[in-house]
Amino acid sequence: MMNGEMMKSKEMIWPASLGISTILGCLLLACIFPFAAFATLAALTMKPRNAMLLLTGVWGINQAIGFFILSFPWDAQALGHGIAILVAMMLAYAAATSVLRFTKSKSAPMMLSVPLALAAAFAIQQLALRAYAGFGGGAENFSAEIITAVGVENLFWFAGLLALRFVIAQGLGDKRPIAA
Repeated sequence: MMNGEMMKSKEMIWPASLGISTILGCLLLACIFPFAAFATLAALTMKPRNAMLLLTGVWGINQAIGFFILSFPWDAQALGHGIAILVAMMLAYAAATSVLRFTKSKSAPMMLSVPLALAAAFAIQQLALRAYAGFGGGAENFSAEIITAVGVENLFWFAGLLALRFVIAQGLGDKRPIAA
Protein backbone atom coordinates (compact mmCIF):
# COMPACT_ATOMS: atom_id res chain seq x y z
CA MET A 1 0.00 0.00 0.00
CA MET A 2 1.34 3.43 -0.88
CA ASN A 3 2.11 5.89 1.90
CA GLY A 4 -0.79 8.23 1.00
CA GLU A 5 -3.25 5.35 0.88
CA MET A 6 -2.02 4.07 4.24
CA MET A 7 -2.52 7.51 5.80
CA LYS A 8 -6.04 7.69 4.33
CA SER A 9 -6.97 4.30 5.78
CA LYS A 10 -5.56 5.31 9.18
CA GLU A 11 -7.69 8.46 9.08
CA MET A 12 -10.80 6.34 8.51
CA ILE A 13 -10.38 4.23 11.66
CA TRP A 14 -11.89 6.85 13.98
CA PRO A 15 -14.95 7.68 11.84
CA ALA A 16 -15.49 3.96 11.21
CA SER A 17 -15.34 3.34 14.98
CA LEU A 18 -17.98 6.01 15.51
CA GLY A 19 -20.11 4.45 12.77
CA ILE A 20 -19.94 1.04 14.42
CA SER A 21 -20.69 2.63 17.81
CA THR A 22 -23.70 4.31 16.24
CA ILE A 23 -25.11 1.06 14.94
CA LEU A 24 -24.63 -0.70 18.28
CA GLY A 25 -25.91 2.28 20.26
CA CYS A 26 -29.03 2.65 18.12
CA LEU A 27 -29.86 -1.01 18.45
CA LEU A 28 -29.39 -0.88 22.21
CA LEU A 29 -30.79 2.55 23.04
CA ALA A 30 -33.29 3.32 20.26
CA CYS A 31 -34.42 6.92 20.66
CA ILE A 32 -32.18 7.95 23.56
CA PHE A 33 -29.03 7.96 21.49
CA PRO A 34 -26.17 10.21 22.78
CA PHE A 35 -26.21 12.77 19.97
CA ALA A 36 -24.62 15.53 22.08
CA ALA A 37 -21.68 13.26 22.92
CA PHE A 38 -21.14 12.47 19.24
CA ALA A 39 -21.46 16.16 18.29
CA THR A 40 -18.85 17.12 20.89
CA LEU A 41 -16.47 14.35 19.86
CA ALA A 42 -16.80 15.45 16.24
CA ALA A 43 -16.04 19.06 17.24
CA LEU A 44 -13.07 17.91 19.28
CA THR A 45 -11.50 15.45 16.87
CA MET A 46 -12.50 16.24 13.29
CA LYS A 47 -12.28 18.96 10.69
CA PRO A 48 -15.65 20.73 10.19
CA ARG A 49 -16.51 19.17 6.83
CA ASN A 50 -15.73 15.66 8.04
CA ALA A 51 -17.59 16.29 11.29
CA MET A 52 -20.73 17.40 9.44
CA LEU A 53 -20.57 14.35 7.17
CA LEU A 54 -20.08 12.05 10.14
CA LEU A 55 -22.91 13.59 12.14
CA THR A 56 -25.27 13.42 9.19
CA GLY A 57 -24.30 9.76 8.80
CA VAL A 58 -24.83 9.09 12.52
CA TRP A 59 -28.29 10.66 12.27
CA GLY A 60 -29.07 8.69 9.11
CA ILE A 61 -28.05 5.40 10.71
CA ASN A 62 -30.13 6.23 13.77
CA GLN A 63 -33.18 7.04 11.68
CA ALA A 64 -32.79 4.01 9.41
CA ILE A 65 -32.51 1.66 12.39
CA GLY A 66 -35.44 3.36 14.07
CA PHE A 67 -37.78 3.20 11.10
CA PHE A 68 -36.69 -0.05 9.47
CA ILE A 69 -35.64 -2.24 12.41
CA LEU A 70 -37.28 -0.80 15.53
CA SER A 71 -40.56 -0.01 13.77
CA PHE A 72 -40.84 3.71 14.49
CA PRO A 73 -44.21 4.86 13.11
CA TRP A 74 -44.25 6.36 9.62
CA ASP A 75 -46.20 9.47 10.55
CA ALA A 76 -45.67 13.22 10.47
CA GLN A 77 -44.82 13.39 14.18
CA ALA A 78 -42.06 10.75 13.96
CA LEU A 79 -40.64 12.26 10.76
CA GLY A 80 -40.74 15.73 12.32
CA HIS A 81 -38.93 14.48 15.39
CA GLY A 82 -36.28 12.91 13.16
CA ILE A 83 -35.63 16.21 11.42
CA ALA A 84 -35.62 18.03 14.77
CA ILE A 85 -32.97 15.60 16.03
CA LEU A 86 -30.74 16.38 13.06
CA VAL A 87 -31.13 20.14 13.55
CA ALA A 88 -30.54 19.82 17.32
CA MET A 89 -27.40 17.73 16.75
CA MET A 90 -25.99 20.28 14.31
CA LEU A 91 -26.72 23.05 16.82
CA ALA A 92 -25.00 20.95 19.50
CA TYR A 93 -21.97 20.61 17.22
CA ALA A 94 -21.93 24.38 16.66
CA ALA A 95 -22.14 24.97 20.43
CA ALA A 96 -19.30 22.55 21.18
CA THR A 97 -17.17 24.06 18.41
CA SER A 98 -17.82 27.58 19.69
CA VAL A 99 -16.90 26.67 23.25
CA LEU A 100 -13.72 24.91 22.13
CA ARG A 101 -12.66 27.89 20.00
CA PHE A 102 -13.45 30.39 22.75
CA THR A 103 -11.65 28.47 25.48
CA LYS A 104 -8.67 27.90 23.17
CA SER A 105 -8.49 31.65 22.50
CA LYS A 106 -8.37 32.17 26.28
CA SER A 107 -5.70 29.47 26.69
CA ALA A 108 -8.00 27.45 28.93
CA PRO A 109 -6.81 23.94 29.75
CA MET A 110 -8.44 21.03 27.91
CA MET A 111 -9.60 19.68 31.28
CA LEU A 112 -11.91 22.70 31.43
CA SER A 113 -12.66 23.16 27.72
CA VAL A 114 -13.85 19.66 26.97
CA PRO A 115 -16.45 19.34 29.77
CA LEU A 116 -17.73 22.85 28.97
CA ALA A 117 -18.08 21.91 25.31
CA LEU A 118 -20.02 18.77 26.18
CA ALA A 119 -22.27 20.66 28.60
CA ALA A 120 -22.97 23.36 26.01
CA ALA A 121 -23.69 20.78 23.31
CA PHE A 122 -26.08 18.91 25.58
CA ALA A 123 -27.86 22.04 26.78
CA ILE A 124 -28.35 23.41 23.26
CA GLN A 125 -29.50 20.05 21.95
CA GLN A 126 -32.05 19.65 24.74
CA LEU A 127 -33.31 23.23 24.33
CA ALA A 128 -33.73 22.75 20.59
CA LEU A 129 -35.56 19.45 21.02
CA ARG A 130 -37.77 20.91 23.74
CA ALA A 131 -38.60 23.88 21.53
CA TYR A 132 -39.67 21.51 18.76
CA ALA A 133 -41.64 19.33 21.20
CA GLY A 134 -43.69 22.40 22.16
CA PHE A 135 -45.49 22.21 18.83
CA GLY A 136 -44.43 18.83 17.41
CA GLY A 137 -45.39 16.78 20.45
CA GLY A 138 -43.43 14.95 23.12
CA ALA A 139 -43.00 17.75 25.66
CA GLU A 140 -43.70 15.20 28.41
CA ASN A 141 -40.30 13.65 27.63
CA PHE A 142 -38.47 16.65 29.10
CA SER A 143 -38.86 16.06 32.81
CA ALA A 144 -35.84 16.71 35.02
CA GLU A 145 -35.53 12.96 35.60
CA ILE A 146 -35.46 12.10 31.89
CA ILE A 147 -33.09 14.94 30.97
CA THR A 148 -30.75 13.90 33.79
CA ALA A 149 -30.76 10.27 32.61
CA VAL A 150 -30.05 11.33 29.02
CA GLY A 151 -27.30 13.66 30.25
CA VAL A 152 -25.63 10.89 32.26
CA GLU A 153 -25.89 8.58 29.26
CA ASN A 154 -24.20 11.22 27.05
CA LEU A 155 -21.46 11.64 29.65
CA PHE A 156 -20.72 7.91 29.79
CA TRP A 157 -20.76 7.54 26.01
CA PHE A 158 -18.51 10.57 25.66
CA ALA A 159 -16.00 9.22 28.18
CA GLY A 160 -16.03 5.76 26.61
CA LEU A 161 -15.63 7.02 23.06
CA LEU A 162 -12.94 9.51 24.08
CA ALA A 163 -11.07 6.61 25.69
CA LEU A 164 -11.50 4.65 22.44
CA ARG A 165 -10.13 7.63 20.52
CA PHE A 166 -7.11 7.69 22.82
CA VAL A 167 -6.49 3.95 22.32
CA ILE A 168 -6.79 4.30 18.54
CA ALA A 169 -4.42 7.29 18.53
CA GLN A 170 -1.89 5.42 20.65
CA GLY A 171 -2.10 2.41 18.35
CA LEU A 172 -1.49 4.61 15.31
CA GLY A 173 1.29 6.58 16.99
CA ASP A 174 -0.71 9.83 16.89
CA LYS A 175 0.76 12.29 19.37
CA ARG A 176 -2.42 14.43 19.38
CA PRO A 177 -5.29 12.02 20.10
CA ILE A 178 -7.96 14.70 20.41
CA ALA A 179 -6.82 17.25 17.85
CA ALA A 180 -8.88 17.83 14.72
